[in-house]
Amino acid sequence: MLTTDRECRRGGERFAMPTLGEIEGKLIVSEVVAANCLRQLLAGPEAEPLSSIRRGIKQSLQKRCKKSGLCGEDTDAAMEYAFQLLDAAVDAVANQPKLDSNGRETVHQPDRVAAPPQ
Repeated sequence: MLTTDRECRRGGERFAMPTLGEIEGKLIVSEVVAANCLRQLLAGPEAEPLSSIRRGIKQSLQKRCKKSGLCGEDTDAAMEYAFQLLDAAVDAVANQPKLDSNGRETVHQPDRVAAPPQ
């Protein structure tokens, strides 16, 4: 259903245009990831925010995929894509320059990212 490396796979060049299902799936995943991140942000500080976000994403996607009638393989693909999207966002934020007390830019070292729930 969802692949982030479509062009890298053998025969992927034949499928340059995503299907409506893939587009809808990516929108659902993006919505679920964004909603869970925002919910965590508004909930306040927590010791392990990424693991909480991952749990929320997994639960939300399972409900949405079941409601949409997706098979287990498509649900797993959606979760894999969601975690790839979250990891990419974490990496992007971690690599943004920060200012130290002297106003000089520093690179923030990312916190240890929790492994995806099994």
